Amino acid sequence: MIAPLSLQQLQQRFGGELVNGSVEFDAVCTDTRKLDAGALFVALRGESFDAHDFLADIDGKVLGVVTEKVIEGSKMPQWLVADTTVALGKIGLLCREQFQGTVIGITGSCGKTTVKEMLAAIFGQRHKVCVTRGNLNNHFGVPMTLFSLAPEDQVLIVEMGASGPNEIGYLCSIAKPQITAVNNVRPAHVEGFGSVDGIATAKGQIYTSLHTGGTAVVNADDNYANYWRGRMPEGVRTLEVGFGHQWAVHPVNVTLDASGCPSFDLVVEGVSHPVQLQLLGEHNVNNALVAAGCAFAAGIPVSEIAEGLGALVGVSGRMQSFKSKSGASVIDDSYNANPGSVSAAIELLAQREGKKIMVLGDMAELGPEADQSHREMGRLALERGIDQLFTLGTLSAAASIEFAAGHPNKQRNFSEREALIQALTPELDGNTTVLVKGSRSARMELVVQALTNGN
Repeated sequence: MIAPLSLQQLQQRFGGELVNGSVEFDAVCTDTRKLDAGALFVALRGESFDAHDFLADIDGKVLGVVTEKVIEGSKMPQWLVADTTVALGKIGLLCREQFQGTVIGITGSCGKTTVKEMLAAIFGQRHKVCVTRGNLNNHFGVPMTLFSLAPEDQVLIVEMGASGPNEIGYLCSIAKPQITAVNNVRPAHVEGFGSVDGIATAKGQIYTSLHTGGTAVVNADDNYANYWRGRMPEGVRTLEVGFGHQWAVHPVNVTLDASGCPSFDLVVEGVSHPVQLQLLGEHNVNNALVAAGCAFAAGIPVSEIAEGLGALVGVSGRMQSFKSKSGASVIDDSYNANPGSVSAAIELLAQREGKKIMVLGDMAELGPEADQSHREMGRLALERGIDQLFTLGTLSAAASIEFAAGHPNKQRNFSEREALIQALTPELDGNTTVLVKGSRSARMELVVQALTNGN
């Protein structure tokens, strides 16, 4: 934290009841397995856990607690509230209000973590940066990012995820970003939003939450760009990025090297500078444009943006390249999957030389569109000349069926990961590229580990 807070500050600002007086704290913890004697403990509830069940066990092991019920017999200071998750956000809000630097908020269906890491690489050259760690991008994770702000930090980069309506708006209400971007809208978490239009509306809250003087970085190539343009609050600047030369931030001379990493000239309001990415796939040019737009809105010169983009070496589970035991190239894109990111993965694989094998796990949370979406991925793999498609799970069987229509006797769907690995391994040699993709629930990183001996 930038400066300590107290339970009395929280109670006076947000209500609730103090029990056993107040206490000052400069750290917050929420995990009963990782208690910190110098921290405030917030007893959260979730779908499969309730920290209130363990309150007696933590008595005296932390400075104080935030809880929805009194710990009987305890002498610890307690802030009694109606909802501890809301209280966690309120503590985060006070931490945000202590911060005087630049705050950038990023959301989108896919690529937002890569954009976040690109921004961290750009700003990290000359600034002290606080950035979302890992995937701590929800109503629990964003407050934890705000707690981690330090007095020396100059820039805060917040990734915001959502699985339903109004979540982005809530996260913006506590993080209060001044520069925001929706990387893209794709069919992801459709079950929670009801439709792709619902996703666009929900993600667009990162724009409608901006105040006068803020900047909205808009991906002009996205299907919902016009929708967002028409809903910008008064006094908000719009900076558009995209592949067209008419946009403020755009690329020219895009090429891919032998490994599939793009290079291009980044043009920002007429000023150009060459960029060589160390990330695989042309889709990362899109990510780079959004990151460049956010950095430029914060006053970073084009040359410095280009240097930062070129310095990023990759994000775990996202288009990282390894060698299998037999010498095949293994592209690990196993972190997550939706139709947009799978399409990008297929395009990348299609551009490789030699034999091309796609390994696809189920794409989760697609709702009624799940079967059709998987079929479309199988059809795209066939059309783009992928040699073999191995799939894991009941949903991805639809992709196998569609792919096998053009490859008789090549329907390779598996219900067990070990069986897939056993069938796949003999297909790999030094002339083969295999790309592994799937939603988190599919645990496709275990396939990568098996093929590469955990390297």
